[in-house]
Amino acid sequence: MTRSTKKSRRVVVTGLSLLTPLGSGVEPVWARLCAGESGIGELTKLDRSPYRRTRAAEVRETDPADGRDESLLPHGRAVAYAVSTARSALHDAGVTGGAQRQRMGIAIGTTMGAQDIVERVIDTHGLRPQQVPDDAATAQLEYFANGHLSGEIARRFELGGPVMTFPTACAAGNYAVATGALLISSGRADMMLAGGADPFSRTCYTIFYRLGASTSGQCRPFSADREGMVVGEGAAMLVLEELEHARARGARIYAELTGHGLACDAHHRTGPHPEGRGAIQAMHAALDRARLSPTDISYVSAHGTGTPANDSSEATALAGVFGQHLPQAPVSSIKSMIGHCMGAASAIEAVVCCLAVRDGVAPPTATSDASDPKFGLPLDIIPRQSRKLAVEHAMSNAFAFGGCVSSLIISKFREA
Repeated sequence: MTRSTKKSRRVVVTGLSLLTPLGSGVEPVWARLCAGESGIGELTKLDRSPYRRTRAAEVRETDPADGRDESLLPHGRAVAYAVSTARSALHDAGVTGGAQRQRMGIAIGTTMGAQDIVERVIDTHGLRPQQVPDDAATAQLEYFANGHLSGEIARRFELGGPVMTFPTACAAGNYAVATGALLISSGRADMMLAGGADPFSRTCYTIFYRLGASTSGQCRPFSADREGMVVGEGAAMLVLEELEHARARGARIYAELTGHGLACDAHHRTGPHPEGRGAIQAMHAALDRARLSPTDISYVSAHGTGTPANDSSEATALAGVFGQHLPQAPVSSIKSMIGHCMGAASAIEAVVCCLAVRDGVAPPTATSDASDPKFGLPLDIIPRQSRKLAVEHAMSNAFAFGGCVSSLIISKFREA
């Protein structure tokens, strides 16, 4: 099935940035992902003694909150990560100041937000309000005012368009990208910075540990011997732009965002629907918006956390959408290499899909050899090594607590 040629405001991707456990910078991280390298190691940012499972995917090589930009520290690492990747994405897109930014907005997703501020204040001052200094109290107030994460980016880069933050947990990055695309296609903005940011926090690490969702060894998405996920951190930003606006300023185009679907299965506070109902709904919505059929999809970037329940639900949902074509649809999870970066995860994966479309390469599920035979239909999980692949349309899935599910379709840019 081909896309409609009906005139509409098309949304293209003109800038990218990455900050991950495999390092920072789009090209270096992409090369390491394609090589199957791992950014997962032993936990260093927390005291390991309370935990029996201590694997973590930490940002180590380039940490913008390590003191080099002291003005960001009171705002927390989420803001530091977001500002760093926003700056890089704007530079990559060649976006200058002034009029270009008046109809440019920001949509960013996060799971934990500035939880590290709260933890730092408690660790330093305890729970005695009179001992909390004014600057720390103000930082917490800004954090709880929900728009702080996106608002700080808008202030620093003088963005005059819509400003919003999405707290839809592990699907938040996709929610931000989808909403950014909607704002552009509806004419409410010409450009949007869209992505996600989540720093490492004791709260997040402990939540997944107590849920029994973390692994003691490798994260093995979709494999029969998978036992859990690895908590990670990071950030990613995409510059989304209306096509004619991008052409007018001579922007480079990485890819086109052709479809997006958001849904909720409303099944459980933390567990996925066993039949993947919300995921099926989101994937169908994305395909419908892109005017594509499942057989048009060249590559699926899976949510693929490596937990038994999540991977089983996702495999069931994929079978429900792709049917007998599923074994011919390559599916991989980069969480095998960078862990689960929470609200940043799907934003990172959206960037990866843009690069897969650009380069004709699909990254591997680096730690798995084959999909679990209990899934029924086998998945081609691109085991161990990346694969040269003519990626015309890539689907990126992200699923979250509370049944929040999302799917994006990123396509090779073609002139209509």
